Amino acid sequence: MIRIIGVGDIMPGGLLSDSTRPCADDELMRLLCEGDVRCGTLECALGNEPTYDEAKVADRGNVIYAKDDDIRRLKELHINIVSLANNHFYDLGPNGAEHTIELLNRENILYCGAGKNLEEAGKPVVMEIKGKRVAFLAFCDTDYNNVYYCTYATDTSPGVNPMTDDYVESEIRKCAERYDYVVVLAHWGKEHTLYPTSSTFRMAELMMKSGASLVLGSHPHRIQPLVNTRKCSIAYSMGNFLFPERLIAPPKVTYYPDEKIDYDALPVTDAYPIVDRVTLKTLPYWGRVGMIVKAELNRKRVKSSYRLSYLNKDNSLNLLDEQQGRKARKAINKLSWLIKYNLYRPYMFARNVFISTRNSLLG
Repeated sequence: MIRIIGVGDIMPGGLLSDSTRPCADDELMRLLCEGDVRCGTLECALGNEPTYDEAKVADRGNVIYAKDDDIRRLKELHINIVSLANNHFYDLGPNGAEHTIELLNRENILYCGAGKNLEEAGKPVVMEIKGKRVAFLAFCDTDYNNVYYCTYATDTSPGVNPMTDDYVESEIRKCAERYDYVVVLAHWGKEHTLYPTSSTFRMAELMMKSGASLVLGSHPHRIQPLVNTRKCSIAYSMGNFLFPERLIAPPKVTYYPDEKIDYDALPVTDAYPIVDRVTLKTLPYWGRVGMIVKAELNRKRVKSSYRLSYLNKDNSLNLLDEQQGRKARKAINKLSWLIKYNLYRPYMFARNVFISTRNSLLG
């Protein structure tokens, strides 16, 4: 049996950058170490002297990066593989992306989902685990309304691996024919919602039918349902894993000060506004809850379970026990049940009609 641990979005810098404390408690570390391999999404670039992507700064999304030394948090958490297929990997431009890959290579952390061209971005990480070959592929949503400005690889230019129907199906099928298991790291969907979108739901079905054994989703910054079928497990979103609070400077870029900061004097926001001075970016409750997926692959079958993690006010991680995670677990288990028994689409249709009618009456 092969055990794969999947975690959500990782940004290892922010206010955690200069801390010497461990970023996770012993119980959480023991859970991570139960896996034969640990994977997640590195949703940032790395750089000490960043040159921002000006097109990204001018667009709707934030510019998010961590400093070079922050890569130590990936090593601390024993992360083996990261997906680079996301909308923040190119926030420091092509030079920043290349620099990030150099650091990952130096630290022997494997990666997939980005490269100098489409062929390189689409290349899977292949690991032999207990006599079986497991391929890891990563794709990033191409819907601007979901990911905003994003640099996608082409045949002749660098970027992240695009999530388009024919391409996704072709790449997964090729890996399914060649390897024993295919794990897909999918960066998709709408941010800040517990509900998978119809396009995410459809893409998950396409990945499953194409031969994926395990689909691990990220990007919404909220946890979403986990569903087990006979041959595939799908975690629609594992939420944030390690995504500390951070400073943002005008207009909306991550900031690491050289000078001493009086944090009590700073304006505070848990939204994503354009700011006119240095501001502390905090996280609401749902932005602090993450899903750690434990997938067991055995004889072409897969079954996954999950534990919930929580980012504390000191930006350290711990596991939530049953009582602490009751609210989140109840919401996720309900949606998982609806998807498993083919009731999710009618449920969402009825929900959307209700919301639309309510808004009309109130408006």
